[in-house]
Amino acid sequence: MNKRAILLLSLVGLSVSAHADQKATITCTGKNVVLTEKSPYLGEDTKFAQSLFVLKSTDAADESAYTAYFLDVDVEGDVDSNGQIWTVGKNSQGGNFTLKTNFWRDVGDGTIINQETEGTLTYSHGPLQGKNETVKCTKN
Repeated sequence: MNKRAILLLSLVGLSVSAHADQKATITCTGKNVVLTEKSPYLGEDTKFAQSLFVLKSTDAADESAYTAYFLDVDVEGDVDSNGQIWTVGKNSQGGNFTLKTNFWRDVGDGTIINQETEGTLTYSHGPLQGKNETVKCTKN
């Protein structure tokens, strides 16, 4: 009985520590679309881990027709002369997006990750088309 209690406590402790190391999620919301980074995808802390970016319409009745998925993403790819961070994504269906944001600013209380920034999002994938749409991004 004592061994079971120790095993149970060990498993609980392991699951809590694994959850605490999870990467923050990024969500950028504009007037017409929401871009969300879901990570890690395909396993945490492995050489195969990558982020899945999901772009979807804010008012789509048919979610499957108005949603695009991106695995080929260069996160924080370039910083231009204006100090904006460029994040560029492409998918195998010919879709793409470019997110230009200012640097992240911390708005948390010091115990959790909570950051915000603003920027513009240009995107093209099937019926999802937009250029320089203003977005507010959160990382938590």
